[in-house]
Amino acid sequence: MEPKQSFFPKDTNFYRPQNGSAVNGASHSLKPNGVKADDGKVLKSQIMMRLEELEKQNDRLKNIIEQRKNEISELIAANKEYISVLAHDLKSPFSTIYGVLGLLKDCVHEGNYEEMEAYLDIASSSSINTTNLIENILAWAQMQGTEKRFNPIRVNLAHLVGREIENSNLAVKLKKISLSHTIPENFMVRADLHMSQSIVRNLISNAIKFTNPGGNITISAKEANPFIEIMVKDDGIGISTKDQQRLFNKDTPEEVAGNSNVKGKGLGLMLCREFVVMNGGILWVESQPGKGSSFIFTLPNYE
Repeated sequence: MEPKQSFFPKDTNFYRPQNGSAVNGASHSLKPNGVKADDGKVLKSQIMMRLEELEKQNDRLKNIIEQRKNEISELIAANKEYISVLAHDLKSPFSTIYGVLGLLKDCVHEGNYEEMEAYLDIASSSSINTTNLIENILAWAQMQGTEKRFNPIRVNLAHLVGREIENSNLAVKLKKISLSHTIPENFMVRADLHMSQSIVRNLISNAIKFTNPGGNITISAKEANPFIEIMVKDDGIGISTKDQQRLFNKDTPEEVAGNSNVKGKGLGLMLCREFVVMNGGILWVESQPGKGSSFIFTLPNYE
């Protein structure tokens, strides 16, 4: 009977550790295959670099957000100022219409129909001019809030001033003021039309306010290459040096007194200066108490 074969293999290599590892895994490595010992440091360094990049991006975003917040705050403040200016511009023609209606009532009671007809013409003209003013305000308001809507074009200065003089006929008639211009027909400026209209309209309104009944207002222009210099001159009560310094100051709450107890905050003048600067010009005033005032501004000559 042959002896039984052993259960265990006779090849002693069977008991050698495979791949150089010890029996029972005493020398078994915990690192995945293909990963070197310093790979962890490299990965940590890459993560730290990425975190630094994210922090820089976060700082940039914070700066952008802060900048936008400041721009929005400035826009809100500017809009509040513009609304005040627009209300101021609208108050004058509506007050005139109200005054004319009172005069018409007196004419009815007195039976003075000839004078009534003249006042009706004034009221009609005022209504038309007020409608035009509202349309201009709406057009002007649409371009507020961003300089991207600044649209300089070729503007005939004489035509522009002539239209604004016509729009002021009612106030001129009621105060019996002479308002005229001597601007040559060939004077062309490069400017935003709506802003130019607002500049001239506000300066004329301001001159009427500070001119005594029966006074004179003249608008002239001369070449001062590369600009055209426009002057709105009145022979009214004039402005003191102290008031001149406050005219264009946005932080000035005081009112500047006109004639016949008429006062104004100068908001229209601040708007004028802003529009003149946006068009590349400058605005200043020359005045002496009792000797009238001259408001002078420049616009680029259209070449």
